[in-house]
Amino acid sequence: MVKPMDIPSDAPSLKKVLHERIEQLSVSKLSLLNRVLLQLEAEELAANLDEAFDADRKAGKLSNERIQGIIAQVRAEHPYR
Repeated sequence: MVKPMDIPSDAPSLKKVLHERIEQLSVSKLSLLNRVLLQLEAEELAANLDEAFDADRKAGKLSNERIQGIIAQVRAEHPYR
């Protein structure tokens, strides 16, 4: 186990330590780590989308009228059965 004070702060050294620790993980822990990484990626994507939508709203690209128009267009092109 690596003690917190032993964890390097520079990126290259930290990557090396993390790679070494990953190599020692069991299959079940690797699966858990993968899910954690996927969650981190999803949170980052959600934050990026929030920022993009906020910028579009400020630029007037996402007014309620425009959104209603887009919804109406999609419904017309893909009617419910």
